[in-house]
Amino acid sequence: MPRVSGLRERRHQPFWDTLIRTTGAPSPKLQPSTRLFGNANVGNLSLTNLQVAGQLASDQTYVAMALRNWMFFDGPNKRENYQSCASQLHFTLTLGDKPQFVAPAWYFPSGGGIYGGGIGDDAVYNNGYPSQGGIMKLARPIIVPVRQNFNVNAEFFAVGSQSALDLLNGGDETDQKVITFMIDGLQTRDVQ
Repeated sequence: MPRVSGLRERRHQPFWDTLIRTTGAPSPKLQPSTRLFGNANVGNLSLTNLQVAGQLASDQTYVAMALRNWMFFDGPNKRENYQSCASQLHFTLTLGDKPQFVAPAWYFPSGGGIYGGGIGDDAVYNNGYPSQGGIMKLARPIIVPVRQNFNVNAEFFAVGSQSALDLLNGGDETDQKVITFMIDGLQTRDVQ
């Protein structure tokens, strides 16, 4: 469809990429450092909605206003997965070759931090209180100009001999594991 010359639209549109989305042991196994918003997941909407690896399609711009991290775990190790990822997983948002924001996973709630409780199979947890207001809003927006590359690096730092990667890379087929990072803000694009 042809674009309308000289006319652009702005819309609220989050962009996400997925570190892990599996049951049981992932293939390939997670590494201590993984770059998100690259080639690995492009074309699979369940993993990312980015159309071009490492940058926005066409001459789009973006104003990032919030950063979020969705974690979901179910199965016998769900509590341990939440706790180890909250304490060991760190994210770095990089624009061009310059880091813009670095913090541990617990700082990027999808809605307020690890929330939930219960015992055994009745336990329910999620990364954040289920409320729009419970997200990590940036004090100053991060501007992504036209054709600027960006990525998010996900890094695991073990605590002593305890490594979140041991649990994430193992487990049986009943273990569900999802970790997704989302950049939330305003996208400017051509009108078609």
